Amino acid sequence: MSERPAIFPAAHFVLVFLLGLLLHGSGVNAQNFDFNRLDKVIHSYSVIVDMTIEISFGTHTNEQEERLLGTIVTEDGLVIFDGSSLTQEHVFSSFAGFSVKTTPTGIKITTFDDKTYDAEYVGTDRFSKLGFARIVSPEEVTFTPVRFATGHQFQVGSWVALYMLLPEFVNPPLAADVGMISAMLETPEKFPLTVGYSVLELASVIFDDELTPVGVLGSMMDPSIAQADAGGMTESFGEYDVALLGVITGERLEKLIADPPQRGKEDRAWLGITLQALTKDIADFLEIDAPGGIIVNDVVRSSPAEKAGLKVGDVIYEINAQPIGVNREERLPIFQRRIAQMGPGTSVEFSVFRPGDQKTDTLKLFAVLDKAPLAPSEAPEYENKPLEFTVRDLVLADYIRYNQDEENFRGVVVSRLQRGGRAIVGGLQIGDVVQRVGSLPISSIDDMEAAMKRIEADRPGEAIFFIWRNNKTMFINVKTGWE
Repeated sequence: MSERPAIFPAAHFVLVFLLGLLLHGSGVNAQNFDFNRLDKVIHSYSVIVDMTIEISFGTHTNEQEERLLGTIVTEDGLVIFDGSSLTQEHVFSSFAGFSVKTTPTGIKITTFDDKTYDAEYVGTDRFSKLGFARIVSPEEVTFTPVRFATGHQFQVGSWVALYMLLPEFVNPPLAADVGMISAMLETPEKFPLTVGYSVLELASVIFDDELTPVGVLGSMMDPSIAQADAGGMTESFGEYDVALLGVITGERLEKLIADPPQRGKEDRAWLGITLQALTKDIADFLEIDAPGGIIVNDVVRSSPAEKAGLKVGDVIYEINAQPIGVNREERLPIFQRRIAQMGPGTSVEFSVFRPGDQKTDTLKLFAVLDKAPLAPSEAPEYENKPLEFTVRDLVLADYIRYNQDEENFRGVVVSRLQRGGRAIVGGLQIGDVVQRVGSLPISSIDDMEAAMKRIEADRPGEAIFFIWRNNKTMFINVKTGWE
């Protein structure tokens, strides 16, 4: 299993030691959990998820094995688990010319009555990092799902419990653990914070003192390092190097279970601007009376922002009459995530300051959010095995990165190359934009597949690629080896 341990620097050793005494000292209320009864209940819907993950990064491909605790959440066998390792593809690939992918290639689900099933990967929620898989059963099997309570009133100081999965070489496979609600966080999101748990227990079902399932263990977003595509979720706040863990509540889980994220299906909303924070210094310079806001640096053509009438230099200070309060750059992802989670098709009212030559106008602008463009790692791909390369379609991030016009710049991006393969030996590089193969223009992976099929049928001694690289065009001759 791939472990992701929390990091506890020496400066925080005393804090951790005191928390340990608090949680496991004598006479505390945590001693009142009826773990004998809970042990029987949790075995009815808990499963072990054995997953093989392929990680591809440019010319490198590796596999890793993970063994995780999962929970059945529907009668037809939908299972949730810690999907942290499956959300890492967005961290780099949005800013690079190639894909970084983590793909489950095989999933086995084992129940605690020793029945094993194959499972299909469904997707991973980018904000909670919960993974979803569905059991594939040759028979009509009805499973016992967990039922999460909604409307639970979390209180600071109340005790909660969970079970964690132990290493495969020990028996029994599960161990109980207790924690405590330590704070009710309001920003960057509402989040019942816990103490006493570690990242090894992520996605475990959390029970209140009456043994009611009230959520699962999750991690807080770090707004200082979250990604611009609003997909950045982290296991810890870098400032403290201690994981900020808490409860993903029943209300939030209910929505995810009813409509689980699907790989390849984009469900984020998108506005279509580049932005910066309205700091106090900038606000004073512009003579704007606002505690924070978003400065529009650029507006993407045909985006919801352009259709709404947003212009470069506008300052958005409210969303739906609620203050934004972004007054430093590290808080930008809070705004980006807020937009992303609204969902495509949502109507939004922006309160805007528009500085002019003589005065600053105050406007109300209305936008209907679109579905977010695909990230490079989500773009459709075509793999050519004879010449050992993979290409993908261009996406919006490429046009922005290359400073090119979407209407006139055509081609496909080289996303993967086999080390020592014919394409890489011939001179192709990750990030090259292939615009023509021989005399055939290339605008999509379908064009590329058709061109390569013609080459395979004609069997020439070399394939000639016309490519765009670093604002220059050139020809690359790749030996085919068919002569």
